[in-house]
Amino acid sequence: MDTLTKFLAGGAARAILLAALSAGAAPARAATTASAIPSTPAPAYTNRLIKARDPYLLLHAHDPVDWYPWGAQAFAKARAENKPIFLSIGYSTCYWCHVAQRELYSNPAIAKLMNQWFINVKVDREERPDLDHIYMIARQLLTRSGGWPNNLFLTPQLEPFFAGSYFPPADDATRGRGFPSILAAVNRAWSEQPERIRESAAQVVRALRRIEQAARSEAPAPVEPRRWLRSARQALLEQYDPLEGGFNDPLATSKFPRSPILRLMLKLAEHADSQAREALDHSLDAMADGGIHDQLGGGFHRYSTTSDWSLPHFEKMLYDNAELLAIYAEAWIQTGRVYYRRIAADVARFLLGDLQAPSGGFYTALDAQTDGVEGRTYVWTRAEIRAVLGDRQARRFFKRYTLTAMPDDPLGGKSASGGVLRLNPIAENDAAARGVQLAAIDALAGARRQLLGVRRERPQPARDEKIVIALNGLAIAALAQAGRQLSAPDLLTAARRAAGYLWTTAFDSRSGELAHQIFRGQAAGEGTLGDYAHLALGFVALGTASGDARWRRRAERLAGALLKRFSDAQGWLSTARPNPDLLIIPRDLGDDTYPSATSAAVGLLLDLGGPRFAPAGRRALAATAGLIGRDPGQWPAAVLAAQRYGDTATGARRSIGDAS
Repeated sequence: MDTLTKFLAGGAARAILLAALSAGAAPARAATTASAIPSTPAPAYTNRLIKARDPYLLLHAHDPVDWYPWGAQAFAKARAENKPIFLSIGYSTCYWCHVAQRELYSNPAIAKLMNQWFINVKVDREERPDLDHIYMIARQLLTRSGGWPNNLFLTPQLEPFFAGSYFPPADDATRGRGFPSILAAVNRAWSEQPERIRESAAQVVRALRRIEQAARSEAPAPVEPRRWLRSARQALLEQYDPLEGGFNDPLATSKFPRSPILRLMLKLAEHADSQAREALDHSLDAMADGGIHDQLGGGFHRYSTTSDWSLPHFEKMLYDNAELLAIYAEAWIQTGRVYYRRIAADVARFLLGDLQAPSGGFYTALDAQTDGVEGRTYVWTRAEIRAVLGDRQARRFFKRYTLTAMPDDPLGGKSASGGVLRLNPIAENDAAARGVQLAAIDALAGARRQLLGVRRERPQPARDEKIVIALNGLAIAALAQAGRQLSAPDLLTAARRAAGYLWTTAFDSRSGELAHQIFRGQAAGEGTLGDYAHLALGFVALGTASGDARWRRRAERLAGALLKRFSDAQGWLSTARPNPDLLIIPRDLGDDTYPSATSAAVGLLLDLGGPRFAPAGRRALAATAGLIGRDPGQWPAAVLAAQRYGDTATGARRSIGDAS
């Protein structure tokens, strides 16, 4: 991708817009400066998003911005009026998305500029992962940065020409150009030099299409499971942080759990790889001890803003917690360490207590903020803890727990005052100290319950109550596996309830169509490759754990539908079906916070095996072999799936250790 960004380093559209920004005076109709825009409370507005069946879009249904959902109505209006489209992609638990709503989209004066000059479209990235994928690549091409909110300006033909993330409400030396200045500059550039803007946008689209074509036109490459495993192992162990645990992402300033890497390390450690075992155990200990782990309420926050896992970004995501439940449960089986069993049970309690819907399905996430303040629900002062526990019990508590102070946000966001609870660090590989710590944690169970009871009386973060099919597949698989490994029948029951609900609500047995999500009891959206693959894998795991063969039969039905909808004659898997509104057909370029749809589909087909699915799995893996082989460390889940490639081809069973 780096070679494709070179021509955009000083791209025409960006140069035009920067010139417009530096020119100072905007056209007369845009003579509203950031400082002149009052931040008055918005009156009651209702826009087109009120009819949406998605919680993130509904959050914006009363903005004074004339929002459209993604669709033909917005595109037709943009073309008829020759206006650019302002596309804002976010999700309901995105902190800076909420800040933007408060500071920008709720401001009637800013909304007036948006409505006058642009057709404004709001997208939930979790509802439309295909759009999220395409326009995040476009953002990276234009700015060499990513993240959410992802805000882009498009031509009426949906071609992106300018992009950014959060824009402040006024010009600010620290935070950059204010949104009103950006709007005025884009409008001026579009009005005065539309052909240059269109040509620059066309360059971005050509770059997007070259990325897609490069993936499909890879020279034939051999499927090399052993080499891939060796290469991935080496690359990922080089990313291992021996001081703080975890695996550093070269492209990120924060530290994420990166579950596909942990799963690969688990498999290597199972086969006596001592380096993988050390890296894995250190990472699991560090995350469980740190502030990224909710020491009172259970579960894990989305990522740590510090290298030592102390200060989280406070979102809690279904996908993280599902994956980590399975990982800690498997680590308990491998090592017999009681701490891992305890953490797995703790994550399971969070999933069942905080994210499970009455229907049995699982909601998507908990917000990072409460009443506009990040972490407000979770942080404590020492004085608050003493007031709850009393001086004597508080002294015992602080022998094992510490508070990491919340920093001031350099970008001006609101953070709660106080600190985040974490366990006091202990020396790595000190089994005696860990045993003492575990005993002390047990003794402090009552203190933690007291604190949690008080915390539950505080205002609570909002919950995204859409039920995404792929993410529920992850949860079903994790609960089924952990229920068997932890001898916890309630987890197996929860997996069975969720699977039954999704099967009856989201799958049309006559057409073979799977929906993408369920909201307020109604299924909606076209299922993606990830929805079919992850749900089917959940069914496979449930069938294995329960001994009920009907779940495997249902997995096979989903796998058949997957091949019909997403696979071509060469075995290539598209992540979504063709659509005239998509600039390209998005294809996975690696695994991310959980296994990519491609990796999941390959694993599913090879797991199911037999004359129908094994050849399809081998074709899919062969089609992707060039991408995987170039950088196996980007594809840990696919590398794991590939270890079954030889089994399906020859019927022989081979240990993963033979490939290391």
